[in-house]
Amino acid sequence: MKSLYLGFALVLSFSLFAQEEKSLQDYYTAATSAYEAKNYELFLENIRKADEMRPNHPAIVPKLAAAWALTGRKIRSIQKLNQMLLMDATFNFVDNPDFDNVRTHKNYKRLIALQTRLAEEEVNDELYMTIDAGHLHPESFVILKNGEMLLGSVREKKIVKVGLDGKVTDWVETPYAVLGMKADFARGNLWVSTAAMPEMKGFEQADNGKSVVLQIDLNTGKIIQGISYDEESIIGDLEVDQENRLWLSNSMTPFLSRDNTDTSDYLGAFNRKQFDLSDGYFNLQGLTLTDDENYLYVSDYIKGLFRIDINDTDIDDVFAPESSLLKGIDGLYYYDNSLIAIHNGTKPYRVVQYFLNASGLNIESERIINRGGESLGEPTLGQVKDGYFYYLANSPWQAYDQEKNLDLSKVKPIEIRRFKLD
Repeated sequence: MKSLYLGFALVLSFSLFAQEEKSLQDYYTAATSAYEAKNYELFLENIRKADEMRPNHPAIVPKLAAAWALTGRKIRSIQKLNQMLLMDATFNFVDNPDFDNVRTHKNYKRLIALQTRLAEEEVNDELYMTIDAGHLHPESFVILKNGEMLLGSVREKKIVKVGLDGKVTDWVETPYAVLGMKADFARGNLWVSTAAMPEMKGFEQADNGKSVVLQIDLNTGKIIQGISYDEESIIGDLEVDQENRLWLSNSMTPFLSRDNTDTSDYLGAFNRKQFDLSDGYFNLQGLTLTDDENYLYVSDYIKGLFRIDINDTDIDDVFAPESSLLKGIDGLYYYDNSLIAIHNGTKPYRVVQYFLNASGLNIESERIINRGGESLGEPTLGQVKDGYFYYLANSPWQAYDQEKNLDLSKVKPIEIRRFKLD
């Protein structure tokens, strides 16, 4: 759901301050005023507080890097520049005089080398399928056992089936834009998260913040049941466990839900447990269960990755070395003590496999699946199947104008790419 996420990211660049605690705006404004007055210690004091309240923000991180440099803290400045480059490798610090006094530091050349490396394409995956469906604006897909594919449309509010010959046919109409989809092949179900999005046809402002999760029979395409979320919700992704419990991430407000599903033949009852993560988390996206289903990993688009212990609901952050930044992750998938992450909140886009240590809370190494490849128009969601990781490489979120009209001249055929995991 990159459009929403990026939309949040861009809006948050400045208007987030009006949406979060008012003091965040105060700190940012005070930092800007102090900078203009060349009171760099006061600049540092205020921009540090803003960074603590809203980490990994592209407007705050470079200012904090500059504040460290202007107050003579070279190592701290270089650390923040390293963080900024992992967020946006196009950031121009070389021509910025605020960083003049760090250019003689021994680690400055490492920053230059990092920026050069991040700007280089690295493609280790392959094209699996091209689908003439860009006009549908797909966000997610499911490859079926027979090789056919279900493709979820944001724009047209429906799910289509892609045959082995590539022919696209309508399958199910949905109430809102189709975001995440997960198949439960053992039970013959498809679980679908839909949400009211400005990019979908027929969007009305009164529906903003509403989502509907659907259970669909994989064999017939019949909607079995569903649930409506009527306030401050964009259910962007979901996961179903062996006990037939549904895990849902809310991208509008940082709530995680665990729903016990029934077998009603009607849009009906779910028994829900809510996890309020608003004290420390911002924008929940992908989620994935470990093979033993003792843990659930979740991506926060702003902050990074965290893990929930299913048995006692303890929450722990996942840590990474300075060479990795866990920001901007949309789709997230567990595979053999590793996490496959689709980053569409970074420049360049990248798809990465992160290898965990024995505790599952620290990333020891990473493998680039695709970084900056020509096909990465905007990667979103994927699927692990038969030793491969498949993902949608170019969802056309960037093809809309300001009025949310889809410019078909900017839309390309959809690419599904894959990477061999074993």
